[in-house]
Amino acid sequence: MSSEVHIAPAPCAGRTVSARSEYPGTEKCVRRVRHWLRAALAACSAADDAVLMVSELATNALTHSASGRGGTFTVTVSHRSSDVRVEVTDQGGPWTPDVTGDELHGRGLLIVGSLARAWGVTGDDSGRTVWFELDCQ
Repeated sequence: MSSEVHIAPAPCAGRTVSARSEYPGTEKCVRRVRHWLRAALAACSAADDAVLMVSELATNALTHSASGRGGTFTVTVSHRSSDVRVEVTDQGGPWTPDVTGDELHGRGLLIVGSLARAWGVTGDDSGRTVWFELDCQ
């Protein structure tokens, strides 16, 4: 069961909206993450890109960390007037990024890197956060 925070859609001008939601490490939760983020960013011009990228990062958390082996992962969004920051925090494990991408796998971080204004990875094998930032006009 997730501990979702319900928020009103954020306008791209004016106030700041921050929200955090925790999800069980199951594949069906990736769809819930997309819906949750879309609702949070409803008025933002970058919502489609953010939803695509969070889907990739949530899938990576499930595939490459302890989150997908009975754990949980957390998604955090901060939407200010002109930008959006999204973070996906997993429960860690060995990680080697595949930046080459094969026919079926390994393109998630390439997608994030091509769409984000900035992105990065913090943490280690005990827990990792992958984040990205987008302009919202």
